[in-house]
Amino acid sequence: MIEIFRAGRQLWKVRLWMWISIILAVPAIWWGWDLFQTYGTRPADGGVLASLPVRLAWGGTVAGLGLAFVYGMWLYGGLYVANMVYDERSDRLHVRTLSFLGNRDRVFSAADVQGSSYHGGDFWAGGVAVNAPWVTVRMRGRRWPFIVDAQGEFPNRDLGRRLFGGR
Repeated sequence: MIEIFRAGRQLWKVRLWMWISIILAVPAIWWGWDLFQTYGTRPADGGVLASLPVRLAWGGTVAGLGLAFVYGMWLYGGLYVANMVYDERSDRLHVRTLSFLGNRDRVFSAADVQGSSYHGGDFWAGGVAVNAPWVTVRMRGRRWPFIVDAQGEFPNRDLGRRLFGGR
C-alpha cells in the first residue's frame, strides 16, 4: 500500500474544533432553554414573561446555533481526509475521515475518482489574512467531495496527481 496523503498536524486542529463545537453546544443549549423559560422576566427585558412564540424563537435560535455548529463540524469531519492510501494489488483507494470519537474508513475503486479541484483558500477580513488551501476530490456515488488539506503531507505526490488529475 502506498500512502498518498496524511493530514499531519492539521488533523489535530480539525479534531480540536470538533470537540470545541461539542463543548460550546452545551452552554448554548442551556442558555436557549433558559431563554425559553424566562425571556421577558428580567428588568432589562420588560419584567413580563414574553409570549410562547417569542420565547420559542429566542431560545430555539440560541440552542439551534449551538447544535448547528456541532452538526457542521460532524459533516466537515466526514469530508475531511485524515489519510489516503492506494492499494496497487486491488486498485483500491482507502480514505480515512474523521468522526467525533475516531475515524471512518472507506474504500473505493481507483476508477471511482471523478476528478479534483484546487482552491487557494485565501481570505482577508478585518486585517486578518488566512491562507488555507485545499483540494476537493470527487468520487462516484458520493454527493459531497472529500476535502484534502493542501497544508498536509503528500508522500507520493506523483501518484496523487495520476489518480486525481490536476495539481
